[in-house]
Amino acid sequence: MARVQRAVRMVLVIFFVLSVGEVFGAQNSVKENRDIVLSPADQLILDRIDKFARELNNRIDQVNIRIDQVNIRIDNLDQGLNARIDNLWITMMGGFLGVMGFIGALVFWDRRTFMKRATYEISLELKEDREKMNGIIAALKKLGARFPEVSEALRSFGIL
Repeated sequence: MARVQRAVRMVLVIFFVLSVGEVFGAQNSVKENRDIVLSPADQLILDRIDKFARELNNRIDQVNIRIDQVNIRIDNLDQGLNARIDNLWITMMGGFLGVMGFIGALVFWDRRTFMKRATYEISLELKEDREKMNGIIAALKKLGARFPEVSEALRSFGIL
């Protein structure tokens, strides 16, 4: 990492030096351009700077390629994660709807069972009440034979 930072700094320094010379050269365009002859030492320095710049560009390109590969991997992981989240969401909704359907069916089945049981118990109570009423009517009919007022009251209600 430190090597990359040093290399980036060096490229920036070289770029600054070259761009400043180019800017000042453009500003002095009125003056005559003279051919500059470089000494072998200067030429060697420029060649090394050029070689270093090419190597640095190659390294930066390799880092960019690696970053692109990492970005592709992250995108693939993101797509896989989104697909898993979608599947989880669908599974959760299906489970929720299944539980709600089960509860609804249980309530409906329990209501039907409750209604059958309630109807049966009511019919038993009505049967007991009917037997009691029949007994009371039979007793009143016996009393009506002895007491004419009772038999008159039973006739008025349509029992006799």
